[in-house]
Amino acid sequence: MQWVAVMLTTGLCLTACNKANGGASTKDLAWVTADASVTLPGSAITPVDLSKDSAERGVQVGSLPSAMAFTKHANLLVVTEGDDRLHEVDPSTDKVLHSVTVGVEPDAIAVAPGGTNDAGIALVSNLDSNSVTPVDLGTWKAMTPIAVGNEPVSVAVVASGPGMGTAFVADFGSNEVTPIDLKGLQPGPPIAVGPGPQTVAAAGLEVLVGNFGNSTLTPINAVTLQPSAAIALPVNPTDIAVDTSGTTAYITGGAALVSLTVSTLTLGPPVQLPDVSEGMALAANGTAWVALQGGSLIEVTLATGAVGHRIHVGGHPSSVAIAPG
Repeated sequence: MQWVAVMLTTGLCLTACNKANGGASTKDLAWVTADASVTLPGSAITPVDLSKDSAERGVQVGSLPSAMAFTKHANLLVVTEGDDRLHEVDPSTDKVLHSVTVGVEPDAIAVAPGGTNDAGIALVSNLDSNSVTPVDLGTWKAMTPIAVGNEPVSVAVVASGPGMGTAFVADFGSNEVTPIDLKGLQPGPPIAVGPGPQTVAAAGLEVLVGNFGNSTLTPINAVTLQPSAAIALPVNPTDIAVDTSGTTAYITGGAALVSLTVSTLTLGPPVQLPDVSEGMALAANGTAWVALQGGSLIEVTLATGAVGHRIHVGGHPSSVAIAPG
């Protein structure tokens, strides 16, 4: 089975799955968390039926859910800042299957290949303990934390191709990216990027780092671990998503979405949005679902740049991910 690199900060997951708690047997669901904080508290993730534009009853998961990703079997992983834990949720039943303690204020999660019975390894970045906690998803045991830079806020995994076997952690507070060798789960020398690296994504041999502090993108070669010259962006980047072919990346920031041709590192014209964008995911039908800061989701047709209607979700949704499979 081919693994897909997953990157998440805080927020929302989009998947097609079966629900057992009423309604149609198969739906397109958006799993939403508000930006977890003292001023925006919460203890639930909320499924939104995109076909009906309606939110459903929230699923209680820990304290202050902050980020989500999916396992290779399409179960939902949720990190919760309020109690410093990682949980596994069966999205067909809304049941919490497993839970384990990680580092202080977990803020992002990615899933890498490996683990017992090839179940995968969850990599949880811990904002306040400057570390990444690997969790073996086959045994649900946390392994030794990996020291990274200051305030790690995003993780991406290169799981196929010549650069496979490396995770990249964006260290917002130290203006660096820390590479992690997935075989030994050891950090390598930090890679200097721009100020405030907020988001990171893998696109073939390129690792794309969005620097919020100066509205630039730093490409890093996944094999040599060498950065290239920064590229000026028309937005302060908050998220990056890459299509399945690895040829085009899409960057959110401000009230816009912009495309990037990976082979030439050239930008397309920005697509204007009705509100500040926080994160997104690319759907198989050629659209992007974008989380807007004011509490809504919006669909963008990537081929034309057409912006659809807004779906109100409330809170402060800040990232989107599509389940594998």
